[in-house]
Amino acid sequence: MSRVVSSPERSGPEAHRQADLRLSGRDGLESERIIGRYGTLPGPRLICLGGLHGNEPAGVLALRRVLSTLHETKPPFNGQIVAIAGNIRALRAGRRFLERDLNRGWSPRGMQRAETSPGAPAEDGEQAQLIAVLRKELEGDRSGINVIDLHTTSADGPPFLTLADTIRNRAFARRIGLPLVLGIEEQINGALLEVITTAGPVTMGIEAGQHDDPVSVDHHERAVWMALIAGGHLAEEDLPEAESMREALGEASRDLPMIFEVRYRKPVDDGDGFTMRPGYLNFQRISAGEVVGHDRDGPVTAPEDGRIFLPLYQDQGDDGFFVVRDVRPAWLRLSAGLRRLRISSLARWLPGIHPARRREDVLIVDRRVARWLTADVFHLLGYRKSRVTRGWYVFRRRSHDLKV
Repeated sequence: MSRVVSSPERSGPEAHRQADLRLSGRDGLESERIIGRYGTLPGPRLICLGGLHGNEPAGVLALRRVLSTLHETKPPFNGQIVAIAGNIRALRAGRRFLERDLNRGWSPRGMQRAETSPGAPAEDGEQAQLIAVLRKELEGDRSGINVIDLHTTSADGPPFLTLADTIRNRAFARRIGLPLVLGIEEQINGALLEVITTAGPVTMGIEAGQHDDPVSVDHHERAVWMALIAGGHLAEEDLPEAESMREALGEASRDLPMIFEVRYRKPVDDGDGFTMRPGYLNFQRISAGEVVGHDRDGPVTAPEDGRIFLPLYQDQGDDGFFVVRDVRPAWLRLSAGLRRLRISSLARWLPGIHPARRREDVLIVDRRVARWLTADVFHLLGYRKSRVTRGWYVFRRRSHDLKV
């Protein structure tokens, strides 16, 4: 097999931002939606999404590279990989979105709106097409489907993975060899991967680095190859560069712990006048009270000690920054053991906790109880905080945690 790691010529800035961004050369958005596919069914399927945000073309470029190499070298291959473009109009414009964030509208109501009124705003048409494509690709038995969503960030920093905290997602993501960030789905609403996770496939997001850094394309490319090996599509011996790619990914994040948990999100909107202090890197340590930005009310400070995550250095987006903390691997091992023992079924009998009517997977928790029974305990048992109401938390057990 020929070498698949990017050469300097392939990852030059001009190629990154312009030439390779032509998705297919075919007419019509719908014909461009499928970047390409390789392999035949039956067998495992890897569905890859790139460019849900239009100022993040690195995932699209990396997927084109992987598919090109597969078609050129034709290695022994099990199942199928399909690559899907996200916000095509925004990719053409080089903007995160045109009217609304395409990766924040995947609630049942948001999906219904897109399907019944495609085209206004622009992202409704994009979403309606994506819904149709994804429904087709997710048909049948979903137990052999893995889905990865490729992104980049506005801040510099190492590549990492995001995932809903299920045992199956953990097992798949750990084979990629990058740090894991848990819990971001509790902080943002309407993300596409959360909907797909609930539908049954194994899912993860790949954040490869800064938007305009050509190395981000390389990180994405290597991570996709690792996902093909992890999913059983390729044998490692049929990819001679596998070890060097794994080493390159490890080197890119070698100074970091392997597991983080999101603790805090700073929401912002256009009227806030929020600006981030320049120079922060993803996972840079910060202290409680540290001034990390400013808005119309004055300094914005970190709420606790930890590491800054996804600081906002672009003109679109409603996440000012997040704070994450390191998680000990032993905590995840304990969590896995408790979930396999089905201890979560006992949570409903604790004081201040009420099962939702006709919903065995939902618990209503008195916030006064949560002062001593923290969200961390529910995370251990496989629940995520899905809603906060006056006096109550709503926790939902993650679907398909151990098996489909």
